[in-house]
Amino acid sequence: MKLFTLPVWLITLSAMGQTIVSTTPENAKVILEEFTGIYCTYCPQGHAIAEAIQAQNPDDVFIINIHAGNFAVPLPGDPDFRTPWGTALVQQSELIGYPAGTVNRLFFQGLAQNGSTGRAMNRENWENATNQTLASNSYVNLGVESTLNASTGELEIHVEAFYTGSSPVSENYLNVALLQNNTVGPQTGGGQGNNYVHKHRLVDLITGQFGEEITTTSVGTFIDRTYVYNVPTDYNGVPTQLADLEVVVFMAESSQDIISGNASTPNLVVSFQNDLSVGGITPIGEVCYGVMGPEILLQNVGSQTATTAQITYEINGATYSYTWNGTLPSLEQTFVTLPAQEFPFNGSNIVAVSIGNDDFNGNNDRELAFLEAQEYQGNLVLNIDTDGFGNEFTWEMVDYTGATFASGGPYGPFETISQVISMNTESCYTFSIYDSAGNGGTEVFLRDAAFNQILQTDGEFGATLERTFGYKIETILSQEDHLFGLEIALWPNPTHGTIELSGINNITHFALSNILGQNIMTGSLKSGQSSIDLTGLTPGVYLLQLSENERACVKKVVVE
Repeated sequence: MKLFTLPVWLITLSAMGQTIVSTTPENAKVILEEFTGIYCTYCPQGHAIAEAIQAQNPDDVFIINIHAGNFAVPLPGDPDFRTPWGTALVQQSELIGYPAGTVNRLFFQGLAQNGSTGRAMNRENWENATNQTLASNSYVNLGVESTLNASTGELEIHVEAFYTGSSPVSENYLNVALLQNNTVGPQTGGGQGNNYVHKHRLVDLITGQFGEEITTTSVGTFIDRTYVYNVPTDYNGVPTQLADLEVVVFMAESSQDIISGNASTPNLVVSFQNDLSVGGITPIGEVCYGVMGPEILLQNVGSQTATTAQITYEINGATYSYTWNGTLPSLEQTFVTLPAQEFPFNGSNIVAVSIGNDDFNGNNDRELAFLEAQEYQGNLVLNIDTDGFGNEFTWEMVDYTGATFASGGPYGPFETISQVISMNTESCYTFSIYDSAGNGGTEVFLRDAAFNQILQTDGEFGATLERTFGYKIETILSQEDHLFGLEIALWPNPTHGTIELSGINNITHFALSNILGQNIMTGSLKSGQSSIDLTGLTPGVYLLQLSENERACVKKVVVE
């Protein structure tokens, strides 16, 4: 989804006296900016180091995690944690490897990654640079407080700065950054898989790339600013969770050289008694077979405990409804999995969710785009070229139920493997590769019989890489088979039990199988007998094969 930022208004309150900032000279506070990505194997080590530094200096060190660069580019179905600001921040840091970090965007002789001018440092140098900075004097102090309306998303940020000394430059730049904590998502390394908790994640720079210009920078100057910002419901399709937002402010001499900073957790204000919000739709990967049960984040931003919600959801225009019942106290949230439904693929695929009217309807709707998984045909061909550590590499291919269809590895060093994966079952598959050391190295190319690429990597995949796709058996029907398929009709479909068939004129044999190819039921239908009882079957997609004399056809049946 498109990230959007509504206008920010700046209000100078010259009549106000200083209220939240100290006028006593202080040492500098630290802004530790981490450059990271969800596919960066060693970035979780960097996160842990930064957290430890902050824990030692809880009121003086503030972390900003910036997802940028190749390690942050999402694969289909993965969240996009990047921002429009990350690329420029990476460039000015002059980093040459991940994870990298800057401390107040200063250059530290002997600690920089490139050793000459760059501000970025390896993780083992962050603590040294932090300690040096905390011991230095700052000529400006900052204070910040913030309030967030839980229903409307209006965020008011009040910043004060006081110059206890004069700046060596005539212009400084006041920066206001908005972060989100506790976002659960994928991360290579760290051992948490898709359940890694991302903290201090930059979602927006409210004052722009390098801040608002401040032209009064002499000793005794008092700066007072109030920013009003409308928090969007999501950033790049990743839901905004209001209770997890954090504001970090800092003053810099230019785009570099941060003087000092501070931070605030917004005070949540509740304006309505009964106010449920669709906090987000869980990101959806590539989808096969046109059956889906979306998961949504239901938030109670009203003052009263919520016990029920009427939820309407559309998948590519097909509309369904669901009633949620439970107990959801004020300012709490819960994930709700909506019942799976069959839907048509439209090329442009959208899930839209809405909840019933309440005291405030401005947060009752949400939508999310998703991708249709590409289908392939024929046997698959897998080519593997291992590096010197082929014993660290394995792969597997599972169907939509999680059952393993094929697998391989570990292998020897510098080994070349070419393998045909025989395909005989229509299904939705996920092909995954793994490196136990978390640093990739093995080259992999998976294609179908027509040389269509399914997955390819030159070895730069970290700990894991996966691709979901559909497989379809190519069937060429004779004219007789085609006419037979047109003669037979069945209903209702989807069904909760019995299906009725029309067009049965002679003895017709049937076989029902699931999409794994496992036989579920067989039998025969005589002329005039037109029903099959499917009561008790597990909900899902089934294939009904019908044959009469030399003619045959296959019908898809959805059991709810």
